[in-house]
Amino acid sequence: MSAPRSSSTIFKVGVGIYLASALVFCVDLFGEISGFYLFEVSWLVHELIELATMFGFVIGAFLLWRSNRQLDLRNQEVERHLQAAQGEFFAMLNLQFDRWGLSNAERDVAMLTVKGLSVAEIAELRKTSQGTIKSQNNAIYRKADVKSRTQLVGALIDELLIVE
Repeated sequence: MSAPRSSSTIFKVGVGIYLASALVFCVDLFGEISGFYLFEVSWLVHELIELATMFGFVIGAFLLWRSNRQLDLRNQEVERHLQAAQGEFFAMLNLQFDRWGLSNAERDVAMLTVKGLSVAEIAELRKTSQGTIKSQNNAIYRKADVKSRTQLVGALIDELLIVE
């Protein structure tokens, strides 16, 4: 069984056929409008060229559609893998938060902190004061045995990269 053609190859062939058909169509159209033909051919050959051009358009369009379909399927697969990875990442973060003994509020603040939100933005989202967020961040840093947001992110990355 031969390996399936890549969508890139199918796309290039489809575009090539489509462009060749368009070129032949334009040359033929120019000849019919101006009366000047690049090649003098019989009526039968002229009709066969028009049929070949039509088939070229159809085949080119089919190949472009097929290439697009393959890319759509590949994108769906990548999306599934990304969602699975996001779920695993979130589970690993929660496991680390469990190890540190963070409360639910601290987990929310830690997650928003890791995402890069400022204290003011976190306070606004959680509808609380900036002082409360600073206090929760200090508790998170103490439980995680770090001194700053940067160290918190570094500690999470270190924990996530450890292969057990």
